[in-house]
Amino acid sequence: MTRPYTQQFHCPNCKTMHTAETLFGRWIRNCKSLDSRLGYSVSDQDYWIHRYKTNTDSIGTREFQLLMLVEIKTFGTELSDAQTDTLHMANQLMRNRMQTPTKDLRYQAGEAPLEVYSAMLRRVVQMRAYGMHVLTFSHLGPDDSEWMTWDRQQITEDQLIALLRFDLDPDTLGPLDLRRHHAPRSIGPGLFEEEEAA
Repeated sequence: MTRPYTQQFHCPNCKTMHTAETLFGRWIRNCKSLDSRLGYSVSDQDYWIHRYKTNTDSIGTREFQLLMLVEIKTFGTELSDAQTDTLHMANQLMRNRMQTPTKDLRYQAGEAPLEVYSAMLRRVVQMRAYGMHVLTFSHLGPDDSEWMTWDRQQITEDQLIALLRFDLDPDTLGPLDLRRHHAPRSIGPGLFEEEEAA
């Protein structure tokens, strides 16, 4: 049976809580042909975080587009089993981190592309996709919560800002490492092919 909608927001004008469901979301929830008993699981997407970042190392400078999806849970709410399953599968599809000895990437579906076409820039760009992450607040957000967690690890507001800026690695909470782990390999005069395990 389709669960009742629980996400709420606080109206600063009338000082009361209201359901944050859209008209389309309410329509889906009440459509008997889309009932969860028929095998449907519908989840909205909360926040796509996308940042352009330049990295300079001993070999040179590279530009990256960094991407992740953050699911927001308020009042300490847990993901439902159906939402967990949907997000876990989507997480595998949208990751492209190559496995290295320092990264446990058991849940990654094959070889996702490292380059994608940017419609805005009208060229191919290097993409690092960091999958899906769950940000949980004890109340509604950083300003009114006693605690917050990132993938069930308690974090501070400064850590949250660093995660959303891609200064911290969304998987490890350590500094984000975009440097090359292998030197470029010569494939001809003045031509190099990068061997990377980033």
